[in-house]
Amino acid sequence: MISRITFLLSLVLLCGCDEPAPSVALDRPPERIISLAPNITETVYALGLGDKLVGVTTYCLYPGTARALPKIGGFGQFNYEAIVSARPDLVILHKEYETDKIRLEGLGIPYLETGTYFIADILETLRSIGEACGAEERADELIQGLETRIAELRTGDMHVAPPRVLLTFGSGEIETIQAFGPACIHSELLKIAGGQNVIEGKLPFATLSREAVLRLNPDIIIELAPELGADAEPSSHWEKLATVNAVQHNRIHVLTGDYTCIPGPRFIQTLNDFAEIIRQNNLEAE
Repeated sequence: MISRITFLLSLVLLCGCDEPAPSVALDRPPERIISLAPNITETVYALGLGDKLVGVTTYCLYPGTARALPKIGGFGQFNYEAIVSARPDLVILHKEYETDKIRLEGLGIPYLETGTYFIADILETLRSIGEACGAEERADELIQGLETRIAELRTGDMHVAPPRVLLTFGSGEIETIQAFGPACIHSELLKIAGGQNVIEGKLPFATLSREAVLRLNPDIIIELAPELGADAEPSSHWEKLATVNAVQHNRIHVLTGDYTCIPGPRFIQTLNDFAEIIRQNNLEAE
């Protein structure tokens, strides 16, 4: 089970990474790779390069074999003695890790920057890591497979207005609800699935009051709560908002898969979850 703090820290990675990731020039494909984020670790494994990992963060929990790999800290608290001792010939990190890039340059350790903000960033991360690590063919296969699945899950009946959805995360009280805004991958996935984010603007996150939720009046509420167990029920605090459409019609859904907070290749599972919820809502509304 993923902890709440891991979930919230993972969400921070979604901010400010909307440019393509640059490539790295290496004389030969790396044999000793260190990953500085969970989504990077998942991407390396997806590319069939897991056996080349010699260090990951304490939050890299998927796939299961990643748990046994040497740990080098995590989320801004990396142990550089452990990194140097691992003798990496490539470190892969998020592009906003400016201090870490400077330290790696000073140590003469090659690094590759990646992005995480939207689907295009995840696909580009697959491509750039594949190119740097000699796994171009596998990267192309994964990207093609993901693009095909996205096309299959893309819904939207032109004769039916898209349901208005509130996407929440964390487990705050009803007076301070944490929600995803339009400028993040979760909102992008929701739109592909045929839903409409009730929050407007250009921010990735928003903190809503009880009054704001009443005013927005979503048709569906989706709680992303990987810190809870698989049998988790919707938070009881929604009962205090009985006039909201989603509450009145019992259209509150809880997603507890750990993939919901990791902006890596498993985003397709979140898209599948969203599409199923929207499909179910549309059937009930007919």
